[in-house]
Amino acid sequence: MAQYKLDIAFTNQQLENLYQTNSSVIIAKPSEGNATPNVAWQSFKALGANTLTWREEYGIYVSSTELTHGAQLDQLSNTEIGAIMDQVYTMNPSGVITGPASGGVPNSFALLNEYKNKPYMTAGLFQDATVNGTEIIGNATSAAPVLLASTAVMTPYTTIYVWIQSQVVSNTVCTLVTSPMTEFKFGGGTNDIAIAYNSETGLFYTPQS
Repeated sequence: MAQYKLDIAFTNQQLENLYQTNSSVIIAKPSEGNATPNVAWQSFKALGANTLTWREEYGIYVSSTELTHGAQLDQLSNTEIGAIMDQVYTMNPSGVITGPASGGVPNSFALLNEYKNKPYMTAGLFQDATVNGTEIIGNATSAAPVLLASTAVMTPYTTIYVWIQSQVVSNTVCTLVTSPMTEFKFGGGTNDIAIAYNSETGLFYTPQS
C-alpha cells in the first residue's frame, strides 16, 4: 500500500501572521475527478516545519449530517480502514454496513443505501493520517448524499488541495473557501512532496519551482 508524505514550511513571520489571524492549514482531497473538495480532511495550526503522512487506504462511512458549511461529519456506521474497491457494500435496514459483494464500479468504492429510516443519508470515504507526529484516526475525505435504494460511488484520488483559512476544523463540511487553494498530485511515482507558502499570492509552491 503506497505511503505519501507532504512537508510544509513556513517562515517565522508567516507563523506570526497565521497566529494573529487564527488561521490554520487545511488539507482536502477531491472525491470525483477534478471536483472542488467539500470536506476539510485535516486542519491544523502551523509550525515552521510540518509533516503529513498517510497510506492510500480508506474506509466507508455513513452519516446523517447535512452538507452545510461547518457541519461535523459524525459517522453513524462505517467499515474498517482497508475497504475493497470494485465491490459493493450495503447499509442494511438495521444500520449495519455489510459486504463487500460483487457488482461494484472499477477503481471505486460503492455503497448501496437500504437504510429506511431516512429518505437519504450522507456517505463518503475516510482515511487515517499522521500530522506532525500525532495520529489522526478516521477523518472524512469526502461526503455526498445518497438516496434510499440508490448506490453511492466514491472514487478516491491521490490529489490533495492545500490552503489557509480560519474557523475550519478537521472532519467537517467545507463549502466556503476564503483563500486560494493549491493542488498537488501524488501517485505515479511521486510519494513525497515538499512545499512552502508564498505570502504574496496565498498559494503554496515547491521550492525548486
